[in-house]
Amino acid sequence: MVNRLEGRWKYTKILLNNGEYVNHTEVYEFTGGDKDEESGLPFVIYGQDTTHGTYKVTKKNVIQIKDDFTQKEIDWLVEDRDDNSLVFRIEQGVVFLDKE
Repeated sequence: MVNRLEGRWKYTKILLNNGEYVNHTEVYEFTGGDKDEESGLPFVIYGQDTTHGTYKVTKKNVIQIKDDFTQKEIDWLVEDRDDNSLVFRIEQGVVFLDKE
C-alpha cells in the first residue's frame, strides 16, 4: 500500500457523522519507500499551516498518522482506494482524497 500512497493527494471533502459535507483545500503528501519502516515514512499536510509527521501502514487497511509536533497518532481506516482516489474513515466521519 505504501507505493500506492506515494505522492500528493488533495483533501476535497469530509462527510461528517451527522451527514453534512464540508469542503477542504489541503494537500497531503506521502513519501514512498521500499517498505514501511517501524518509525514510519515522511508525511506532510499543506494547508493554512504546514504539518509534518510520519505514516505507516499498520494493518491491511489501516494507515497510522503521527504528528511530529504534538506526537498525536490517528488511525485511518481505508474504505476504498484506486489509483486516483482514497476514501478513509476517522472519528469525525469519512474523508475523500483525490490524487494530484
